[in-house]
Amino acid sequence: MLNENTVSKLQEMRLSVMVQAFREQMKDGGFTGMSFEERFGLLVDAEWAARKSNRMIAHQKCGLCHQHRLCRGH
Repeated sequence: MLNENTVSKLQEMRLSVMVQAFREQMKDGGFTGMSFEERFGLLVDAEWAARKSNRMIAHQKCGLCHQHRLCRGH
């Protein structure tokens, strides 16, 4: 029950990648030997990497859009 409350709160905070990584950790017994700090670090790293990647994609799209407008003379 605690895990589902945690997942619900993470979703409410729009930390969807962290939710996915948390669920994967809960299913995979290989994480049981890791400390809390190590597991938490992996969750944070997953969310951070996804956000950074999304930001880079958005900047690329914006740049392409800007180049397209320049090419069209707008």
